[in-house]
Amino acid sequence: MVTQPEAELCSLLVEEFYGELPSRIFLTLLTRGRASIPHLAQFTSMSPRQIRHGLAVLLQHNLLYYHVDPDSETGMYEANPDNAYNLIRTGKILEMIDTSFGAAAKDVMQSLLLLGQTRIADLVAAYQEKIDQAKKAKMEANDDDPFAEPNGVNGDAHSAKQQPDLVVKSTAQLNSVICRLVEAELIDVVHSQTFETAYDTLKSVEKEVMDTHFPAGIKGTKAKIEAEEKIAEGLRKVRSESKSLKRKLEQNGTAAKRRKLLINGGASNGTHEEEADPLLDSRQVIRVNYERCLVDLRNRRLVQFVTDTIGETTAYVYGVLLKHLTKALPRCRLDRKIDISEEDLEVGKGYVTTDEILDSLKTSVDLSLGLGRPGLDQFSKRAAERIQENPPKKKLILEADVDGDASADEDEKDDDDGFDSDASTYDNDYNADQVNGNANGTKVKFADGVRSDNRLGRPGQLRQHLLLLAESSQRFVRHCGQNDWTVDFAPLMQVLKEAELDSVIEQQCGRPGLRLVRILRAKGKLDEKAILNIALMRKNEIQQKLLQMMTAGFVHTQEVPRDAKADVKRSFFLWYSDVDKSLNKLLGRSYKSMLHCLQFLEVRRQKEKDVLKLTRRSDVRGREKDVMRQEYYDRYSQFLDHEKRLFAQMMRLDDIIALLKDF
Repeated sequence: MVTQPEAELCSLLVEEFYGELPSRIFLTLLTRGRASIPHLAQFTSMSPRQIRHGLAVLLQHNLLYYHVDPDSETGMYEANPDNAYNLIRTGKILEMIDTSFGAAAKDVMQSLLLLGQTRIADLVAAYQEKIDQAKKAKMEANDDDPFAEPNGVNGDAHSAKQQPDLVVKSTAQLNSVICRLVEAELIDVVHSQTFETAYDTLKSVEKEVMDTHFPAGIKGTKAKIEAEEKIAEGLRKVRSESKSLKRKLEQNGTAAKRRKLLINGGASNGTHEEEADPLLDSRQVIRVNYERCLVDLRNRRLVQFVTDTIGETTAYVYGVLLKHLTKALPRCRLDRKIDISEEDLEVGKGYVTTDEILDSLKTSVDLSLGLGRPGLDQFSKRAAERIQENPPKKKLILEADVDGDASADEDEKDDDDGFDSDASTYDNDYNADQVNGNANGTKVKFADGVRSDNRLGRPGQLRQHLLLLAESSQRFVRHCGQNDWTVDFAPLMQVLKEAELDSVIEQQCGRPGLRLVRILRAKGKLDEKAILNIALMRKNEIQQKLLQMMTAGFVHTQEVPRDAKADVKRSFFLWYSDVDKSLNKLLGRSYKSMLHCLQFLEVRRQKEKDVLKLTRRSDVRGREKDVMRQEYYDRYSQFLDHEKRLFAQMMRLDDIIALLKDF
C-alpha cells in the first residue's frame, strides 16, 4: 500500500513522461485499488474508449498489472508503483549502462525505455530505418560535392557534417548488444504471467499444486512442508520464464565465452565479435529488467561509499568483487523461500576467490596506491587474517562518539575482534624504506621501524586491499575462507542507512544534535538528568536540541508514571532514539520533497509557457540566443537554471529513497 505523497509523485512522473490521460487512470488505480474498465470509467468520468487507450499506454510501458478472472472473464487492472517511480532513475540507468557496456548498449537501452516492451523484429526495423537514412544522407552529401577529398576517417568534411552520428551502425551490432544485455539480465523476456501481481501468481501456483499433488487436501506436517516446497518450486519456474532467452544463448555456446576466445585469439576489431553472437528470435518481446538494474546501481553506491571512506584504489577492487558476487543475483531483496535454492547456489556460490578478482583487475591499475606501511606494534596478523565463515548475528552499528562513561559494548572486548599482542604473528611483508603512494598519487614516507624486506607482489597488494575492506568498521567484506571473500548486504546496508540518517541529522540539527542522538543510540532510554551527565552540555541547549529533534522525528519520548494514578505531573519522561522510526520518517519526507520539486517545476512551466512555446518552434530550436529577444532569452536561461537545480535535488532525494527502500 503506497502513501498519498508516493501516489501523487508516481502519477506526476507518469504525466511527465506519457501525458495526462494515462496519469489520471494510474492515480485512480493507486487510490482506489484494483478495478475493471467499467469501474474506471465511473471513477474517472471518462469514456471506455479513452480508458482503453490509457490502459494500452500503461501496459506498453509495464506500469500495470492485470488479471483475468477465469469464471467471469473480467479483466482487473492494478497499478505498478515501483516501475512508475523507476522512471525517475532513467538517467542513472543509462549512465550505468554507458559506463559498463558502452555507448551502443546505452542507445539500445534508451530505445527500450522509450518504447516500452518491444518485439526484437520491431526494434531491428527501427534501427535499420535509421541506418538507411544515414546512408542516404551520406550519398546525397557526396553527390553535392563529388570532388571533395576524403579525410581518411569519415570522408570529406562536408559529408561528416551531414551524416548523423550513429552509435549502432549495423543490425549485427544491434544483435550483439542485445545479447550482451540479455546475458547481464538487464533485459527480460515478456511472457504470459509477466503482468500478474505476486499475489495472483502465488494463488495460481497454489491452486495448481493442490490440484496436481494434493487433491485430497494437506494432512500432516510432512505434507505441509512438501506443499511449501512444491509452491516455491512453482514460483521459481514462473520467474525463470523471463530468462528463457538467456538460457537459449547459453545452450547455443554462450556468446560471452566465444567472445573471450576471440579476444584471446587476437581479434582486433568488433566484426568477428558481432558475428559470433547467435541470431535472436525476432518474435521475442523484451523489456528492461528494473530489478537487475537496481542491483548494479546498489553496487555503484557501495563503491562510491568506499571511495569516500577508504580510497579510490580500494574502491576499484571492491567494485570488481561486487561485480563477481552479484553476477547471478536477480534482485536486491531476495525472498529466502523463492530466490534461494540448490540451483541458485550452484550458479552463484556466494563468495569470490582472490584469484578471480586478480584475473579481472586491469593491469594498468597500480594496487600499491592507498596502502600504508605500519610499524610492528600497530597491527596483528592473526587478527587481520581472522576468518569468519558465518555472517554476523548482531546488527552492525557505528560506535557513538561520546564523552563520559564508556558504554558496556566499549568496556567489554569481544575475543573474536580483539588483536593479538604477540610480535611473532606480525606480517613479514613490509619494507622500512619503501615509499608508498596514496589514492591521490602523492608519496607518503612512514616512520622508521617497519620491515625492510619488500616482496609484496600484486597478489599480496590485492589481499591487503581486501583485508582493509574486511577490517573496516562498516564491514564492507567478510573474510569467509583462506582465499574466499563475500559481502553481507543486509547489515552493510543498515550501516549505510544509519550513516545517511546521521548526515541528515547533522545538517538539520548540527553536531550537538547528532551527538545527542548517538548517545541515546548507544545508551538506550535515558532521562534528562542522565543525558545532562553524559553529554556535558548546558541544560537549556540540551532541551532545545531534544525538542527540535523530537519535532523532526529523530528522537522520541516515553512517559513512565511514578505511581498507579499515572499523574502527568508526577511522571518522568525517557528519551530514546528509534532508528527504524526515524528512517521511515525520513523516507516519507523525501517523497514529499520530491513531489514538491515536481509541483514547483510545473508552476514554473506554466509561468514561462509563452517562452517555452517559442523555443519549440523549428526555426528557433537550437538557435535561441541568436533568434530570441534578450528579455525572452534571459527568462528562458533562468528557467533552464531552475530546472537543472530541481532535477539535481530530485536525484539527491532519489539516492536517499533508493537506500532506504530499494537497496
